[in-house]
Amino acid sequence: MNALRIVALLVAPLILSGCFSTPKEKTEYEKQIDAVSMPVTEAERLEQCRNFKQIADRQQVEDFLQYAHRSMMGASDYEYTESLALLRRLRAMKCPGYGWFS
Repeated sequence: MNALRIVALLVAPLILSGCFSTPKEKTEYEKQIDAVSMPVTEAERLEQCRNFKQIADRQQVEDFLQYAHRSMMGASDYEYTESLALLRRLRAMKCPGYGWFS
């Protein structure tokens, strides 16, 4: 019983800090992706999925190269904002292979 109370005391601040954190402002790249209208028909959705998958694949290669370059230089503060924005868009469109349960 005491272990349960200790766990609750440890987890409560984590939950509360997540609830009160300020939202991050979107980057210009995220705004550009959000500006693309969501597909209406199934054909448009498949076309956009294919296009965004190609962009996401290229971005992952670029991210890997940036990570390798920064790790050799000793700097590790690279953020993957472009990749995350693309993955969020692919999940929002329910593209095959990018959803939570696809």
